[in-house]
Amino acid sequence: MKAVKYTKDGVVIPSAWVKGWGKPVSVRRGAYMVILESPERQASRQRLGRMIGKLRRSAQELGPLTPDQIAAEVAAVRTPRARRP
Repeated sequence: MKAVKYTKDGVVIPSAWVKGWGKPVSVRRGAYMVILESPERQASRQRLGRMIGKLRRSAQELGPLTPDQIAAEVAAVRTPRARRP
């Protein structure tokens, strides 16, 4: 961590740390962190966020499951274990 420099404006990291990520690198600042990511990583993160949003909306439309429905789904997925004779 000796290569990292702390200034009054923030933290300066060496460019060698992000080489190999491709030419453009997206830099964002969170509350307690700095996020560096390649455009491919940013796109996949956004895709995942959209998929999660769709899944949540679908779950809201279906409404809550009853305990009987949950037990039926678990029983349908569960496979019997191989037992030794």
